Amino acid sequence: MKRAHFSLLTLSLFTFVSIHAQQVDFRGVNHCGIYSNEKNLLKEWPEGGPEKLWVVNDAGKGNSSALVSDGFIYTAGLTEDEQEEQLTCYKLDGTKVYQVTYGHAWTKSYQETRSTPVIDDDRLYMVSNMGELVCLNRADGKILWTIDYWKKYGLTPNDQGICEHPLIDGNKVIVTTCGKDICMAAFNKLTGEVIWETQGFGDNATYCTSRIIEWKGRRQIFGGTEMHVFGVDPETGKMLWNDSQWTADPATKRWMNSMINSPVFYNGKLLVSLGDGHGCTMYEMADDLSSVKMLWKNKEIDMYMGGMIELNGVVYGSTGDKHKWAAVDIETGKVLYHEPWAGGKGRGALIMADNMFYMFDERRGTVGLARINPEKLDVVSEFRITDGSGACFSHPTIFDGILYVRRGPALIAYNIKK
Repeated sequence: MKRAHFSLLTLSLFTFVSIHAQQVDFRGVNHCGIYSNEKNLLKEWPEGGPEKLWVVNDAGKGNSSALVSDGFIYTAGLTEDEQEEQLTCYKLDGTKVYQVTYGHAWTKSYQETRSTPVIDDDRLYMVSNMGELVCLNRADGKILWTIDYWKKYGLTPNDQGICEHPLIDGNKVIVTTCGKDICMAAFNKLTGEVIWETQGFGDNATYCTSRIIEWKGRRQIFGGTEMHVFGVDPETGKMLWNDSQWTADPATKRWMNSMINSPVFYNGKLLVSLGDGHGCTMYEMADDLSSVKMLWKNKEIDMYMGGMIELNGVVYGSTGDKHKWAAVDIETGKVLYHEPWAGGKGRGALIMADNMFYMFDERRGTVGLARINPEKLDVVSEFRITDGSGACFSHPTIFDGILYVRRGPALIAYNIKK
């Protein structure tokens, strides 16, 4: 692998405004999909969409989202020969600062990159589609260490490679290894040394990124494999509970157990969605987080890979099998609405900022702005992305009033401030 291949502008131009001692996550804090710091954004867009500030077309073929921090943008894509994955850093005006190759590409179905960078202090963490966990220096993209956990643990991927984002917790970086014996592992985030390993089930990988939940003074990592959901002690790696009742009916056989979204945690309850027509399942956690019980299943609603957002006890998202958008009462599983996006748009990604939803249709590349309404899909403005190419599987990002949208090799920035 061409580990040392990166193109740099003069590094004297690359100075951080500040380095915050915190993790910067994909889809906001803990993957919740809510950009809570964004205020004074447009409530309607002009015809044709908001002002386009710039577009770059050299990020490489990929479905990674943009991550913005300290005046720089990070995203991932394939190299030109589509055999490796590369990380690109841009300034806020779209000027490329560096581009570095960090891992091997998935060469079967849907080859595009999946993982979005995660930032912790002066380091970046990536997971390649081939199960390589990589730590890089933010300033220049230099690789500090790499762990091929596919080879280390005998990982068995699902149909489309590895799709998770690294999880940072204290001094640890955590990934779902899905090996023959080990299903999750934590590594020292500075050195890559193993801190703990969790005994698993020998399952294939699914597409879910793990997340930390907190309840009644206790913390737990929630994760998933193809056949199990489970809770792990973040300090020791001990598995505290696991369950397989969420799995799909084997008679369906289609896209079995492709848990794509991080779960929603609400008031001691966990909502898990399979996607692709298999429905969703609600669990209630024990107060000490040592066990769960299933509360309900809803086979109609199968929140897809565009993410789920919980607001005031209602979960919003798009559904896989019927290409619609839905709202569900999280306590009961009651469907509040399940509607198509008018004009032939399909399912897609969902984020929220300044009390509005931002939707990104995977079929046609349409971006929508919608009011938050638990009774109906309430789109007020929309425009279609014409830059880039291919399906639109990435999640939009909002930072300081700028909307960043990724489509194939293109990254586009729009001004959505009032």
